[in-house]
Amino acid sequence: MEHPDMHDVLQLYQMQIGPLSGAQREKLYQAYDEGMSPFVIGCAILRTSQEQKRRNLQGQPKRISFNYLWGIIQDWLLHGITTESAFRAYWQGQQGNSSHHAKGGKTGAVQSSRQVFGKDYQYTQRTSAVEGFFSFVDD
Repeated sequence: MEHPDMHDVLQLYQMQIGPLSGAQREKLYQAYDEGMSPFVIGCAILRTSQEQKRRNLQGQPKRISFNYLWGIIQDWLLHGITTESAFRAYWQGQQGNSSHHAKGGKTGAVQSSRQVFGKDYQYTQRTSAVEGFFSFVDD
């Protein structure tokens, strides 16, 4: 059964990356059950999609696997990035590090002024459409 809070996240994955298997869906639910908000999971999906596009622009047309996304989620869980405010603080820090490296650092990080969150993904909690698993039986 699909959790109402995760509906938009699953749709975002399918729009940005591709079809989602049952096992992959369960892993996303696992991250949600471990306390990661749907907003942060959505940002991880957008970050994965961004990496895919970056590789294509660099002439490396490799498909990014679900494991790449899962690695991002695990890293963020490990560092306590589970809420929107924690993610925004993390992202601001990352943007500061990127600009530092772009001004003479040793990494080849791609500088982007575009934010991954905000207009791209706004999570709003949905109200449950049905009371039970089988709405036709509840009538």
